[in-house]
Amino acid sequence: MTPAPSATPAPSVTKVSVKALAEFVHRRGHIHYRYQSATLAQEGISRQAAWQKAKAEGYQRERRVTACFGELGQPGQLGQLGQLEVRGRIDGFDANAGVVEEVKTTRADAAALHAHMGDVHLAQVRLYGAMLALEQDAIAALELRVVYLHPETPTETTFAEQWRRDDLIAYFDATCGVYAAHLTAVRTRLATRAGRLRQMPFPYPQFRPQQRRLAKHLYRGFRDGVDWLVEAPTGAGKTMTSVFPALKAIGQGELDRLVFLTSRTTGQRAAEDALARAATAADGEALVAVTVTAKERICFTPGTPCDPDRCEFARGYYERMPAARRALLERGLAVRHVVEAVAREHRVCPFELSLDAAEWADVVVGDYNYVFDPVVRLTRLENALFARVGLVVDEAHHLGERVRAMLSATLPRRLVKAALAEAGLPANAAKRFRSVDRALAALGGSEAPRAIAKPEALCRAVERLITAFATEGVDLEAFPAAAQVYWQTLRFGRATVWAEAEEGESAFRYLASGSGRGLFVQLACTAPGAHIRRILTAFQGTVRQSGTLAPAPVFQRMHGFDADAPALVSEAGWETDRLGVFAVPDLSTYFRDRERSLPRLIATIDAVAAATPGNALVAFPSFDYLAATAAQFASADVRCQTADMTLAERRDFIAWLNERRAGRKRLGFVVMGGVFTESVDFDSEALRLVVVVGPGLPPRSLLRDLVAESASRAGADGFDAAYRQPAMTRVAQTVGRIARAPGQRGVAVLVDPRFAQPAYRAFLPQRWRIASTPAAGAAAAVERFWAGAVRVRGFPGRP
Repeated sequence: MTPAPSATPAPSVTKVSVKALAEFVHRRGHIHYRYQSATLAQEGISRQAAWQKAKAEGYQRERRVTACFGELGQPGQLGQLGQLEVRGRIDGFDANAGVVEEVKTTRADAAALHAHMGDVHLAQVRLYGAMLALEQDAIAALELRVVYLHPETPTETTFAEQWRRDDLIAYFDATCGVYAAHLTAVRTRLATRAGRLRQMPFPYPQFRPQQRRLAKHLYRGFRDGVDWLVEAPTGAGKTMTSVFPALKAIGQGELDRLVFLTSRTTGQRAAEDALARAATAADGEALVAVTVTAKERICFTPGTPCDPDRCEFARGYYERMPAARRALLERGLAVRHVVEAVAREHRVCPFELSLDAAEWADVVVGDYNYVFDPVVRLTRLENALFARVGLVVDEAHHLGERVRAMLSATLPRRLVKAALAEAGLPANAAKRFRSVDRALAALGGSEAPRAIAKPEALCRAVERLITAFATEGVDLEAFPAAAQVYWQTLRFGRATVWAEAEEGESAFRYLASGSGRGLFVQLACTAPGAHIRRILTAFQGTVRQSGTLAPAPVFQRMHGFDADAPALVSEAGWETDRLGVFAVPDLSTYFRDRERSLPRLIATIDAVAAATPGNALVAFPSFDYLAATAAQFASADVRCQTADMTLAERRDFIAWLNERRAGRKRLGFVVMGGVFTESVDFDSEALRLVVVVGPGLPPRSLLRDLVAESASRAGADGFDAAYRQPAMTRVAQTVGRIARAPGQRGVAVLVDPRFAQPAYRAFLPQRWRIASTPAAGAAAAVERFWAGAVRVRGFPGRP
């Protein structure tokens, strides 16, 4: 008789790699910058393959092994939560000799690296040995070896130990037991989380206009793995619109984690506020969220390298980290000040603590580079319990330019010269610097920027310099100029590798500019779309959102998608009658016309400001144009942005412009694309007017021309991609400083003939209803708007 099926569901299986298991349980010691990036993955693979090939016949290379821990496997029990499946690939196994080998490729001194990371490397090979013993009953004992190879020389260093079968199996059992106990605690929390997030109500009394529609689309996107581009105006509640459906998807078991990326601190605060509201709506204990703050901003010993001899928070970090991680995760919403408090209490590095805690958090908030930058990206965002990760990219109009910069690298000769001038620099390091300097000098000859072929001699010199620093232990604190060059050469060396790896997908070009000490070489990414799309499609549903993503096809192509890829456009519901946008096409701000048109520009600014019941922000394409205009204003009620403003001066400027004074108008003169025109919350009851002086096209450059060339090859409009889009996005962002919520009103005056041209208008939000007016009539148009008498389409005139 066939037995009846059991009503008890089959235990779940949690998979973990040998490396991840070893690092989680057996990592000890300190943080040290010298061992964090000694070798590129590609060169390690190449060196290891050559080493393996030289082995005798019968030597098993890259041998896959699997072993189980839990109620379906032996040894050990994982209880009701199921089974732990450990997987790995052994670098080398000689069955005849009974030898298991784990191979590491590094430029660093092998003995020093082993002292730093040997606990993990030995744990890996011990686990491999145990898994072989579990697989083959005939194995009574094994010799376990950790082999360190140099990527460019025959150098080989081996650390070996002998283990008996029973001891290996006991080691495997104990290691898995520690990890299983952690998984049990996390899974118990996740079960509670799911129930509370399923029942979580919307954290506000009601949805804003179109917010519910967007949230439904985004929920399905996270559920089904869709990549959405979303344009919604400032004040439409974009942050909560993306956070809420992601959390509901987590509650429904459709998603395991949300990563929320921001490009500015204000976006980070908005995400944290939304999460705090959501946590309150879910009874306060349902969420664990970690904000990853840039290392240079959160470091307790700024200016000091991550060296255990110099930083007490790096020394012994991995002994104290587990307790600190538990404490931080128990805090729920780990924003920056919480991370700092827990890190100080446990005497650990706050930046590394945030990374270690983020691996087990429900939501991770951080900068773009933690996902898109090949050097600093977080590889721990996905693990056994958080396999389906959703992604929100806030202010996504920045994404193309930011990723382009992340994939590029620059090497200036003046920095190399400064390093060579440092007294006491070790002889071999100085020798390598001179090699880099000679290779750079050979590329000189013209002040004008120029495209060049791959500088092979420079690339070889850079590789040797990196090797010298890794192997000789150059004191980076003692030689700050050399340290600066080292980090730049490290990125340059890595950029050459990923540029070759992405050949045919993302476009890269080598450029040289300047001569003599002023020469620099740049490896520039001109088309980051393939890289962006590859990263995005690895997530379980993504949202790229901003108030300025028009026209959508341009941004889709820029991000590597087809022009007709899924996009959502939201109307605010209030913006069309609360925001008046007037184009002034008869006042030219072309460079050749600026001096002649300056008196009319000043008169227009004066007039529209006088017609507005509030303060004004006047945005220019450059500091020179700003200064020339400001010089004609003698009033104390005009303040200007400067290129070197401190943080305190910026705050004072914002506070000054946010102050409301009866009968007195304040005018803040700023540059577009700067700190006062994007992601800044002005008081919309005080700031009522924005004047945009010209579209602010970026200056013509070789790099932007190459970007245009790459876009044209891909079938897009090159001028749009390289010049018009970044300019008009800044315009839209500048206007976004006013009328930011229901009940608020504001006026934007766009001064230049190009604002009347369809090619430029296409980049402005479709929800705007732009009325044209001559400069002489601009003040009257603004007065009518404020009087509620404007009757053009989109301006019903309600007060």
